[in-house]
Amino acid sequence: MATAIAAGLGGYLAVSHNALRLAQRTYYLNDAANLAEAGLEEAAYCFRLINAGVAVSSAWNGWTVNGNNARLTLPSFSRGLSAVGTVKVYVEGFNGSTIAPYAISQATITPLDGSPPVIKTLKIGLRKKGAYSQAIVTTTALDLGTGSVIDSFNSNPTDSTEFTPLDYPGTGAAAGGDVVVLGGTASLGNRSLIQGDLLLDDSVAAPDASHVTGTIVTDYSGSFPLPTFPAIGSITRGYLLLAFPGTLPRPADRPASDGRYYYFGLLSPIGATTIAAGANVTVVASRVTSGLTIQAGASCIIYTFGTVSTSGNSGIVNQSWAGALQIFTSTGGTCDIGSNNEIRACIYAPFADVRLTGGGSSPSFVGSIMARAVRTSANLAFHYDEALQHSSLVVGIGWSLTNWYDLHGTPEAAGLGAATSGFLD
Repeated sequence: MATAIAAGLGGYLAVSHNALRLAQRTYYLNDAANLAEAGLEEAAYCFRLINAGVAVSSAWNGWTVNGNNARLTLPSFSRGLSAVGTVKVYVEGFNGSTIAPYAISQATITPLDGSPPVIKTLKIGLRKKGAYSQAIVTTTALDLGTGSVIDSFNSNPTDSTEFTPLDYPGTGAAAGGDVVVLGGTASLGNRSLIQGDLLLDDSVAAPDASHVTGTIVTDYSGSFPLPTFPAIGSITRGYLLLAFPGTLPRPADRPASDGRYYYFGLLSPIGATTIAAGANVTVVASRVTSGLTIQAGASCIIYTFGTVSTSGNSGIVNQSWAGALQIFTSTGGTCDIGSNNEIRACIYAPFADVRLTGGGSSPSFVGSIMARAVRTSANLAFHYDEALQHSSLVVGIGWSLTNWYDLHGTPEAAGLGAATSGFLD
């Protein structure tokens, strides 16, 4: 009898012990998930700092940086029953070098009793919200001249990093010329046409549907903040200029750590300057005038506090694609964008009125515009370049979360060690 009782008691204790260990590991698994979430929050916070205008080097201070990735090991956490928790965070594309960066957080809890550690690995994907995701965005007024047409095409249909941009219509014109009107009026002139969607704030009266091939949305809302202008103290190398030379970069100049040449001419306009083939240049200037030339394979991002005014045969000569010339201005004045040739550019002027004109009977603009008001001349052909939605060159105005998932049991989890050079298991 005693033997039977002892055996039963032993079995009961064994079952109870196993149940306790199972409960403990379940608790630790939930706890590990919370710690992994904390690691992801660390990464997300750094991206939010960049959005707020903090320099990349300052936003990721304390992280170990190597190329395009950043790594962080948080201080150890004391958990229940004397267990120890550790968190490692790995971020790819921390510096905005990719349009779709991601962060992986791996939390490990090691129990005191010597049982195997509990590991939880979580991943989030982000996507840069580019400044030029629509053909036109206005906050107070859209005025399309008679016979003006907005459509789209893709100068880089293969989404290649290195590519020779296609001229319009590329592989074919498309109906992706979406337009956003956040307030005021949407005036579409006689025979004008938006080949895409028209997204209106609920305060904006919808125009005749015959002018729009896509959907007219009447309750759209969105924000389009002006990106923070670069400062010479926020980059690894930059040059102050009293006047902009005929060609940039100059022979003796060297790029910053991100591969771009930075020039600050706060009291000088930029106009009759050529950006040399293959060079990537960022400029802060007092205003923008006619004569700017972007050679093939080059890019120029301009930040200005003044107006943009171009006209004539040499108004803007862009031998690359629209994303190769991005102009951001904080002016509240009027910007006149004109040329006797096709204009390829992206203009971001949230406080300005932008007037698009052109020489001849068929003026043409390729790119994107965000402004307080946009007005076009008659018969303007406006071609939105869909490649702007996927290029890492496009300046971002924020980040959006695209996915969140647990890597447990996935093929990606099996290759974490190799993908992170042994940082994660």
